[in-house]
Amino acid sequence: MRDISKVFSGLYMAQKANQDTKDHLVKLWGHEIMRVFHDRLISVQDQDKLKGILNEQLEQHFQFNYKEHCMTNQSTDAVFVDFLQSEESSNYVEVTNFDQLRQHLVAKLEAYNSQPKVTKLDIVLFGQAIIHVSRIYRILNQKRGHALLVGVGGSGRHSLTRLSSYIVGMNCD
Repeated sequence: MRDISKVFSGLYMAQKANQDTKDHLVKLWGHEIMRVFHDRLISVQDQDKLKGILNEQLEQHFQFNYKEHCMTNQSTDAVFVDFLQSEESSNYVEVTNFDQLRQHLVAKLEAYNSQPKVTKLDIVLFGQAIIHVSRIYRILNQKRGHALLVGVGGSGRHSLTRLSSYIVGMNCD
């Protein structure tokens, strides 16, 4: 039940004005399902099976295809963030311009590095790193959000978490 509530919690992060069509709402729902359940799976077979089940449900109830409606032109899952606009207004919207997202994250990285008494982050924000920052940000931004980041040493988990926590406004020591 807690996992299902996380999906609804993610849906509630969006404002009604931004999710005014069936397409937008279904894409957001698919994104939240992927973030809550897919991100926990480690086996490619299990991930593919979840995508198959999600696609089956989308076709059965909404007459949508997952690849057509919930993926970007670059064949990646849709990404939703609420930090692209001004700090005062947090609109949880789909990222349609990844260059804009990259520029925004580079600016945040430069702002983080310009702070006194912080360990400077020397990271390259390539496509997967940007997606991971967005996912970590989403987790940290939710109530009681937590994650177990698994990977080999030097893969950037610590650096991406520092950048994400800086964007959220948390102190990461």
